[in-house]
Order: sequence, then structure tokens, then C-alpha cells
Amino acid sequence: MGDSIVSLREELKKKDLTGSQKQDIRARLVNLIRKETIVKLSNNEPLEYHITYDTFQQSLEPVYFWTLDFMRNTVPSGLGLEVNKVEEEFEASVGGGYYGEMGQRASLMQEKAMQILGHVNTVIRSVLNLIYNLREFDMRLEIYDEADPKKQKDFKQRQAAEYSLKSVWMDQVDIKTGGGSINNLARGDLQFVTLRDAFFQVGDVKTVDKLDLNRRVKILLKKKIIEYSKWREISEQELRKRHSIEKTYLRSQIDSLRLYTKWAKPYFRAAQKLGMKEFKTDSGLPSPDMVSAFSNMQMELTLMGKREIKPSKVHPSYAGFKFKDKYFSVLEINFKYRTLPQSVRTEQGNQYVNSGVVDIKFNGYAMTDQDINDIEAHETFQDMELVESLTEFSLKELQDDIEDYLEIKKEDEPEKKKEKNILMSLAGGFSDIGKSLGAGFLSNGERDPGKFRIKLVKKAAQSAALDTCVLTYDVFKKAHRMTTW
Repeated sequence: MGDSIVSLREELKKKDLTGSQKQDIRARLVNLIRKETIVKLSNNEPLEYHITYDTFQQSLEPVYFWTLDFMRNTVPSGLGLEVNKVEEEFEASVGGGYYGEMGQRASLMQEKAMQILGHVNTVIRSVLNLIYNLREFDMRLEIYDEADPKKQKDFKQRQAAEYSLKSVWMDQVDIKTGGGSINNLARGDLQFVTLRDAFFQVGDVKTVDKLDLNRRVKILLKKKIIEYSKWREISEQELRKRHSIEKTYLRSQIDSLRLYTKWAKPYFRAAQKLGMKEFKTDSGLPSPDMVSAFSNMQMELTLMGKREIKPSKVHPSYAGFKFKDKYFSVLEINFKYRTLPQSVRTEQGNQYVNSGVVDIKFNGYAMTDQDINDIEAHETFQDMELVESLTEFSLKELQDDIEDYLEIKKEDEPEKKKEKNILMSLAGGFSDIGKSLGAGFLSNGERDPGKFRIKLVKKAAQSAALDTCVLTYDVFKKAHRMTTW
């Protein structure tokens, strides 16, 4: 089963896609949208006009800007369309000066971006270490909280936490005293075998005198209890202070990371824009228009102009219906340049003027707002997923921890209460009957235009696209002194 526009849009929503996978899906989606929305002529052929403009005596830049201005300017000097550039790619022959100059500029941008990226990676490693440290502090502080009578009412839980703290003190602090540590004294050869058990059972110095132990054991036990009590108090204070410092440092590192990524993105974007594409034929071979020993360039630009078709303009009664999508008449003009870049010295430095041949294609489409957004997104996000993955720190697994430690509160959206009334119930009950007649009610009470009215609006968009395409083609030829009929 082949791709459909709906299935490709659903596929793009998947979160586990890589940048190259998203780019491939968007390319397939754009091709499918153009194929299904292009206006057809009466003979069922796609609407397309073609002009080849050939001049080696003057530059070709005015051809592009004349077309752009005509599409964008308001009546009577233009069409009054909303125009966007949805594609821009170029390739220069490796033996030409233009290739060398563009390569140098791209290298400078790449070098600067990679320097900043090195700082980004360093900060990311620091953030990861801070997160792991804070996790460890949380686990240790949780034991102190469990041992605190004010925070833990369950005696057994407090006792277990106290045992845990005493074990930590014995293994990490008391063991450093060597032969005088509880573990060494309780081996048996020094006759302090009861010292370890007594240490775990005693809560304070006063309790020691109540135990049935000899005097030497009691003296040592009191000494160890006092040392432990001091350590417990100071260690908790130091841990909480260190925990607070680490959280503050984490915040500063996250702010630094955001700043570095903000600095890096413009350089990556500039490097991407200066990067060249290798044009190929339909069979996948290198384009014959590019010759390495020559000094020539191939470039492709696409402009898209759109105008919304208001349902009320199709018929005044349609103003009372709620259309799910907005419909547009779209004029797409594609420029394919094959030029000889010539260096011209100006006050601002060396500039390049292009002369040669440009193939211009005029196409008309009837699209929805979602179709146009997908096409524009293809140019916006083309090759930029890689940039985002390089500059946007990928800490998804630790995102919840970061938000908790930085005290980012997530506000729950208030639940909206739906009020039901008799009119809404009637609207929902009779919606199926209305749709069968070409109109009905949506779930929110608004009127459904039905398939018939949607079809008429689409037809109006197709007719407007046809008229706009023919007019632009005709005026272009007249403005450039070409034969018209």
C-alpha cells in the first residue's frame, strides 16, 4: 500500500525518528502534496507553463526579483499574493573561483560553530555529573530524614535509618582510627566483642550506664557515641549545604548551556546555507550542466504565492458554515539557473553577477493551509534536524530531574467543564441526517458545510490558481518582450 498524505503526517509525529528520517518523510510528503493538489486542465494534464530565458550579456538576478515583486505587489502593479521562498539550492563547479570563495566562508562558519560546540559538550558532561551527584545526595539525605523523629513517626523506620547511619559512620569514619575502630576492637582478641552490638542499640550517652557491660566497654562506647553524634550532626549540615550549592551550580550550568547553544545555532545555520548540493539527473548520475574545469554554477529557487479563498466569496450563504480547513489558490514558480558567475569589484568588496540561462516553470495548485505548512516546513527544517541535535542538549532522560532540582513547577491546566443543553443534544442527534443532506451540525453546535460545499470551495481555489498562473505567465512574457498570443 502506497503512502498517503494523512499517513505521512502521522508518521512525522513519532518521537523516535532521527533527523534524516524526518527529512526523508517530509520530502515524500511534499512530493505527494504537489502531485495531488496541482490544478488539472480540461484535458486532465497538470497546469504548467515553461519559459527558458537565455542571456549572457546581462545578469539574471532581475528575472527573479521582477517575478517576486510582481507576485507580491498589490493590484494593479502585481497580484497581491503572500509570497514565501520554499526552496533554495546551488552547486558551483570545483574549478571556479566562486566555489573557492563559498568554501572559505563555509569553513569559517563551521570552525566557529565547532569551537562553541566543544564548550557545549563540556557543559553537558558537567550537567550529567551534577545530576548524578544530586541523586546521591538525595538518597543519603533521605536516610537522615527517616531517622528524624519530627519527620518520621514510625519507630521501626527511624530505627532502621539510625542503623544505616551508624553503619556508614563505622565504615567510612571510624575505620580510619585503625586499631581503635569498633570493627577492630570487636574481633575478639581484645575482649570487646560486645562493643559493636552495644553501639547499634544505644541511642545516647545516658543509656550506656543502664547496660549490663563492664566498665572498659562502657568507656569506649561513650566515646564512640559522642563521636558519632557529632559526625551525624555536622555531616547532615554539610550534605544539605553541598546539596544546595550543587543545585545552584546546576542552574548556572543550564543557563550557560542555553547561552552556548544560542551562540552556536547561527553559525551552524550559516554553514548549512553556504553548503552546496550535488544536482543529479533522474537516473541518479551527476548533472551534465556542471563541469569541474569550467567556472559555472547551477542554482534552483522556488517561490510560492498564496491567496486565501474565503467561502463567503464563493457564496454569501457559506459564511454561516464552519469549514475545517482554509483553502488557498497557490502559484508556484520554480527557477533553475545555469550561470557563469563573474566577479565584480564594488565599494563593499567583490560581488558575483550571474549570466546564463534560467528555466522558469509556472504551476497552479489548490491547497489547504496544512498542505502549505508542510511544504514551507520542508525548507525550514531541511538539514536542520542535525543542527538541532548538535546544539540542543539531549537530556530527555534527565529532564524530570532537572525540572525538580531547578524547581520548575508544571501548572496543571484547569479542566474545562462541558455544559450540555437541549439544543446541543438535538444538534448531535440530528448531525448524521444533516450530513446526508449536505449540511449538519458539528459537535460544538456549529454548522457543518458538508462535502458539496467543500467541493465548490476547492473548485473556486482551482479556478483562481489557473487564472493567476496564466496571467503571470502572460505578463512575464510581455514584460520581457517575448512573443505572446
